[in-house]
Amino acid sequence: MTRDPLDRYYTPDALALGCMRALLSGAHRPDVVLEPCSGGGAFGRAALSLGVPAALGCDIDPDAAPGYPCERVPAATWSPALPANKRVWIVTNPHYVGVYETVAALRALQERTGAEVLALLLRETTIGQLMCGTDPPHALHVSAIRPRWGGAGGAGLSSGDTCGSVLSVWRRIGPAAESWRIPTTIHALPPWRPKGKAAAETPQPRLF
Repeated sequence: MTRDPLDRYYTPDALALGCMRALLSGAHRPDVVLEPCSGGGAFGRAALSLGVPAALGCDIDPDAAPGYPCERVPAATWSPALPANKRVWIVTNPHYVGVYETVAALRALQERTGAEVLALLLRETTIGQLMCGTDPPHALHVSAIRPRWGGAGGAGLSSGDTCGSVLSVWRRIGPAAESWRIPTTIHALPPWRPKGKAAAETPQPRLF
């Protein structure tokens, strides 16, 4: 299937909310969440709904309507205006076309902004190459549920994604070249599309 030219596969709100809950569990809460590749803006909206004070985004998609400030610029050149001395996280579902270059660009954005956390929702098929590179993620949270994407691209799918999703996390602990020295931890992403009261009350594990 030919992919949408702007790679518009919007993250379901329930999945973004599940990812944000996992990220916020046991961690210092950010003051600002950045969502490059905003698309439908699911991660920024999830952060705001969970009490994060502010969210900012960017996307070249002219139809992107995240519900918070979104600049129409590429993620690779984005330089958001950030308040001083604020804790910043970057959380997004990056474009899949050229995904490895996009991951590198978002790691550079993490350095430019001083973001403590970079969390990317990636397809399982990208993880092997990242783990074999010089800058592997510090934590992987694997979703047992395969999502159905929104947006112009997702609307063209007759069923859910044929590949699993993994929330991949990099912490800002020094130069990216030293990232490989930290062992990667692997976890299950808590159910984000629960069935029944018991599933909804499943304890949320620490992400890092």
